[in-house]
Amino acid sequence: MKKGQSTEKRIKNILKFFKMNENAISTLMGVVVIVVIAGLIFNYFKTANLKTWQGILLNEQQPATTEKKDESINDKFLTTYKVVKGDDLWHISEKYYKSGYNYVDIMKENKIFGKGVIVAGMELKIPKVEAKKITVVETKKEIAISDKGDVIKSEVNTAGKPIEAGEYTTQKGDSYWKLAVRTYGDGFKWTKIYWANRKVFANPDLIYAGVKISIPALEK
Repeated sequence: MKKGQSTEKRIKNILKFFKMNENAISTLMGVVVIVVIAGLIFNYFKTANLKTWQGILLNEQQPATTEKKDESINDKFLTTYKVVKGDDLWHISEKYYKSGYNYVDIMKENKIFGKGVIVAGMELKIPKVEAKKITVVETKKEIAISDKGDVIKSEVNTAGKPIEAGEYTTQKGDSYWKLAVRTYGDGFKWTKIYWANRKVFANPDLIYAGVKISIPALEK
């Protein structure tokens, strides 16, 4: 038998086999297709359920994570302060520590360098630190009773009164010149007060109210 005839006979036998077992082969292919579709459906729902459980776990863990973060912040900071027009670090420090000297801690925490310039709208972290030397002085008030029996409170005005050498708490409107006039009777001696307090007020043209300074006595 020739080779070509042998090959043709094999093909005929194969086709005959498929024709005779057509139903069985169709059934088998149908089963395979069903198995494949079932596998795809199983994988789909498995992935969907995994994402759902991940979402539930994340939602359950989120409050605990946030709360822990808040506790950490509260342990380190007193609060956050938003700067308004006219603010300065000295008085912000006095607001929270009753000491203007803690302005250096606010500068350090907020990475403010140089002369400590701040602008309105800035948010400053107020750190939890020990207060330094107290500089806040409450305004003294005089109490009087009117003819009608009403209680009248008025602030004591110390501006213009002579002051003696020693410790002095600055008032609104003070300047080195005015202090020299009230202490020595000579405004040109303001440099003596300045040099004694240059570590407190480095700028002679800028004096904050409510700060304790030293008034030196004149040498005789």
